[in-house]
Parts: sequence; C-alpha cells; structure tokens
Amino acid sequence: MSARMVDTLCSTVKLSHVTANSKPRPLIRLDMSLRWSLLILVIAVGLTELFWTPLWQGGGLIGGDLYPYFFPQKTVYADQIANGESHLWNDLVGFGYPQLAESQTGEYYPPNPLLYRLFSVNTAYNANQIIHYVLAFVFTWLLMRRLDLSRTGALLGAIVFVYGWFPPRICLEWAIIGGVYLPLCLWCVESFLQTGQRGWLLVMAMAMGVHLLAGHFNLAFITQLTVLSYALLRVLIGRASLAETVRNRKRWRVLVPVTLAVACGFGLAAVQLLPTWQLKQLSQREDIGANHDPGYGHLPPWYLSQIVAPWMWYPSDVDPDQALSSIQMLSIDSATNKVEAHLYFGMIPLLLILYRLAVAYLGDALDRRHLILLLLGLAAMVYATGWLLPVTRHLPGFSFFMGPGRYGIVTTLAAGVLAGAGLDIVLRQRPKVLQGILIAAVLCLTLADLHWVSRRVTYAVMIPDPPINHRHESEIGRLFRKYESAGEQPRPVRVWAPFANVLTMLDVSAYPVYLGLGPYQYFDDDLMLPKVTDEMSPAERSAALEAQREWLRNGSFTHILRTEPLNLNEWPNVRLVWSGGDRFLNPVFGRREPMYLYELGDPSPRMRIDGEGTVKLVSGSSGDLPVVVEFSAGPDSELVWTELAYPGLQVRMTPKGSTYETDDGLFRRAPVAPSNSRGIWTMATSTFTSGMYASVFVFLIAGGTWLLSLSNAGKHPDQLDQ
Repeated sequence: MSARMVDTLCSTVKLSHVTANSKPRPLIRLDMSLRWSLLILVIAVGLTELFWTPLWQGGGLIGGDLYPYFFPQKTVYADQIANGESHLWNDLVGFGYPQLAESQTGEYYPPNPLLYRLFSVNTAYNANQIIHYVLAFVFTWLLMRRLDLSRTGALLGAIVFVYGWFPPRICLEWAIIGGVYLPLCLWCVESFLQTGQRGWLLVMAMAMGVHLLAGHFNLAFITQLTVLSYALLRVLIGRASLAETVRNRKRWRVLVPVTLAVACGFGLAAVQLLPTWQLKQLSQREDIGANHDPGYGHLPPWYLSQIVAPWMWYPSDVDPDQALSSIQMLSIDSATNKVEAHLYFGMIPLLLILYRLAVAYLGDALDRRHLILLLLGLAAMVYATGWLLPVTRHLPGFSFFMGPGRYGIVTTLAAGVLAGAGLDIVLRQRPKVLQGILIAAVLCLTLADLHWVSRRVTYAVMIPDPPINHRHESEIGRLFRKYESAGEQPRPVRVWAPFANVLTMLDVSAYPVYLGLGPYQYFDDDLMLPKVTDEMSPAERSAALEAQREWLRNGSFTHILRTEPLNLNEWPNVRLVWSGGDRFLNPVFGRREPMYLYELGDPSPRMRIDGEGTVKLVSGSSGDLPVVVEFSAGPDSELVWTELAYPGLQVRMTPKGSTYETDDGLFRRAPVAPSNSRGIWTMATSTFTSGMYASVFVFLIAGGTWLLSLSNAGKHPDQLDQ
C-alpha cells in the first residue's frame, strides 16, 4: 500500500453519527432476529460437517503432534479423571513432569473435565475441536456485525477467518481452541467502546481468563496485544487535531478499564499461570538456544506469495517444507514449516479486499475500525516474517514464544473484515436476483478454495478408524501388563523407545520425552542417555555402550523397544521377548515392518536405598501423591526414587519426623538415618495453592463488579463515536 493511499484512507475515514450523547447500542443488534441467530448457528455447524465429516462419523485424526504430544497428555488426563487422581503430576512421560505447569493438558479449561469424563479420548478430542469451530464462527460473525458489515458480508468474513487460518493447523489443538477468543474479545471491546457498558469488559476479562486456562499462551498473548492495540488506535485515529484529542481527555479513560480487564484475565487464570511461571524458570525456555528458538515457525517473506499465487506452493507434487528450507533471501536464520508459515484467505476474498481498498482510494471512505484492523493486520504480517525478533526478543513475553508466523491470525481476521466490506460494496444497489447469484458464487467458490487448501497444507489427515481406539488391543501393552503383574511386588514398566511420549498411552513410563515446556533435565546433555555414534573408535563405542547400559539401569528401565534389532553381543543381559506388528503402534507410525521388544535383566528398582538397606512401597504412586514407603537403612544411606527431581517435592521421615527437600539433579534423593523406618513423599504445591486462592479472589471481585454494573446499567454513556 502506497503512502498516498494510507494518507487518503486516514483523511477520509467515515465518522459515525453516534455521539457521546447518543443512546448506547443494545448488546445485540435489533436486526439479529431469532431466525438469523438459528441460521448462523446452523451454518456454523454445517461447515464443520463439510470440513470435518469423518470426525462427525466417529473417525479421527493422525499426523503432526497428535500422537507424540496431544493424545498422550489427554490419555493420562482422562485416566486421572476416571481414577479420581490429582492432575498436578504426570508420572509416565520420561521420569515425570509437572503436568499442570506444562499447561497444554488444560486441566482447568472448562470443557475438558466434562468431555474427558463422558467420552473416550478420541471422541472428546474431536468434539472439542468441532465445538470451538462453531464458537469461532459465531463470535467472528458477531464481531463483523458489530463492525457494521451486512449479514452476508459478516458471513463471508467469518468463513475467511475460521476456514482460512485454522484447518491447515488441525494437527495443533491449541490453534482453534485459542483462536475462538480473538474475535470474542474484540467483539467485547468494540461493544464497550460503542455503548460504554462495562459489562462487556467483564465478559472480556472472563474470556481472557478462560483462554489462559486452555494452556497455550501464545495466541492468548497475541489476543491481548491485539485488543490493547485496537483500543489505543480507536482513541487515536479519527480526531481532527492533536489539540482536540488533548482537550477531550475523557476519550483516554476508556483505556484504563480495558487494560484492567486484560489484567483481570491474568488473575482469573492464576491457578494455571503461577505453576507455569515456576516451570518456565526451570525449563528449556529459560534461555534462548538450541532448545528454544523464538524464530522457529516464521513466515519467510517470499512465502507471502502464497496469498496471491497458491498454485505455486500447494499442488500435491510440491513439498512446501522443502521449498521453505531452500528460501534464503530476506529470511531469518531459523527453521520453519508449511503449517506455521501458512497464510492464505482465498482468491475471491483477496479480490474483494483489493476492490474495497481501491474504492476507498477513489473516495468511498474506509470505516475507521476497518482501517485499524488493516493496520494491525499489516503489522502482524511483518512480525510473522521474524524480522523484528532482534528487538522484540528483549521485551517481556515475546522471547518466551516460538512461531512468529502465528501472528498471521490477526492478518487473516483483518482480511475477513475487508473481504466482507468489499462484498457489501459489490452488492450495493444491485437487483435482489443478482445479489443472490453473487452471494452464492462468492461463498461457494471461497469455501471450495479454502477446502482444497486445507487438504494440501496440513500434517494431519482424517481416517475412519484411528489407532487410539485400539490402544487396549496392543500386543506390546499386553506384554507390559503381564510383566507388571508377574512378581509379588509391583514392577512398573519403564521403556526406552524411539517414539517420544507415544508409549505412555499404554499406561507405562516411556523415554525420551517431547514437551513444549519441559524441565531442563530433559534437555541437559549431561543428564540424558549417552550417545553412540558411527564416528567413534571401537574403544569409544564400547565405553559409550557401557555408559548407556549403566544409565538405563540407574533409571530403572525394564524394556527397550526398537525398529531395528539390537546387536545382542553388545547388550549382554538383554533378551528379545517379542517382535512383529502391533495393532496400535504400527498404524500410529505408518509402519509395516516389525518392531522389537527387549527386556533388560536385573533392572534397578524405582524405589531403592543407595547404601545398605531395603525398601518397600506401602501405598500411593508417583502420579497420585503422597507415596508411603517402609525401609531399613544403614548409616550414610540415601532413599532414591527414580522420578524427576522438581522443586516442592519433599519426603518426611518417621519416627523422627525429619523433612528433606528433593536434591537438585535428575532423581529424587533424600538422606536417611538408621533410626528412620518410613518415608512419605509429597509435593508442597505452593504455586498451585497461591494461584488457586488468587483465581478465586479475582473471580469474586469480578462477580461483585458485574452485579454492581447491572445496578448502574445505562449510567455510563461515554461511548466513543465510530
């Protein structure tokens, strides 16, 4: 866009006839009849049927992060709900991790406890996705109507936003779940700016709090930045002079309650945020490096050509990932992929956007609010390239997140608004018959376009019979259950496998791990499984293999699962117990080749005494603290539990009653005295407790404020002009 065009748009923005003395607009427009409400809901549901038919029919998704990341979390979560266990700790991934703090399980996100209690994991996951697609569509339509688009313009805008940005990201649960709240929060803040009714800000605060409880904070951060920037620009743009703005200071007062509403959202989600903040300081994201690159997932500038020439990038014979890796000109030095870098909103909407901007340039002024979203969308597109990271990585919040390409969500929302506005002008003063033909053509062609792209740019596919429905039919899982029940004492399985997290769906502990926000121990080379490489000399290889065997023994590993057979000459005291195809695991990895399961001889117990002594588990488990053990120990001995050492984990010794904090390092350790005979492991969850009290307190304050606002309804007509 040229400088002349921007100046023309800014100088000719349309001012509304609504003034500070006008009556506030109703919360929902009068023309939004029950008939239209039901119609939009039916369309929203129908579009999910169009795009996600197999999910409605009991099928499922496979690919991307679904089986290495999301399904393992949801499976453990569902089992915890069924067994009445705590959600604070996941004892199956690696040596365990603070599940609540890692956040993306979304333990306290309102739909999750209900869905995962009532339905299977696959059904609950599908239902959650579909519900949020419906909500995102409805909220986007309401926002578009609040921005004075016609019903059909708002319908097109909602299609562009919801089905332009989200379907390629179907392998990322957080995308649509978090994406619901951007249009919802903007609808609330625009309604407040129009009506002056602070009840809208309370709704927005609740929405932001619930959004943070969902657990993926990147889109929440983008939503907060967008809302605050939108409110600020609504105050700045449209005044004839700076002097007039200074004289009319009451306009600036609207920024205070908007900012407070955003802060209130943080308070409502404190039960989630405080444990996550503690983990962040002890995670791989504490420092920028090989394990945390804020530039990962950027949108290379040349890849913006997908907006105008999708046929260059999306055909089935083109690999966008390979093409992206070869794009060097103007790109930052970080990796990316076709899903994170996706930005497309359809060819017909693009033409309507260009038409609307051309008409504005010729004199039909662009609505000020549409102009604001256009500016925010352009800024977000620039940020998506990663060019600004050298500056923003030093600002609070920005360095914590990867995936600058995700800022394209703001660009797509702005595109939806402008496309809807363009359609409104095209339909203006056209005969009704021609309007109907144009509307049908635009909507159908746009849906066909976006549907085609959604099947080309994704890592997940829909299948009628997903592997997760057969996890209890796993032959490997049957062997694990047989192993655990064979002895007099429980023998929990811990398996090393090349499939991060997946085997935890068989209810066993598995290593290595895949965590978005993980304890640093899982990323510290000195604490990880020693590596064996082909470049090693025979002596070096022998020493590295011995170090691997010792590491596995100390970590209480009982099994090794491989895609290739082990050289048993290098692995004494290991025996092959099974090989073949597994009903669950082979479909997960798309393998027809056999897998090989080995049992390690004489594994170290999970709970043991380092030194002289014996130990016996009395009650509890690492997934449901406290754990009680009885033991006898000699002098200078330590009680060791091969679960991850994490702050707040304590053991209380009796009968003396001494309490020890878990030592730093990989495993939980505590010194014992010969006079001790019992230990009780527990977790002092101060961040969780503090967060819970803070969330309840802010909720009560917000509720009281809402009740007060009801009694004062209509007494705050300081709304902005449009």
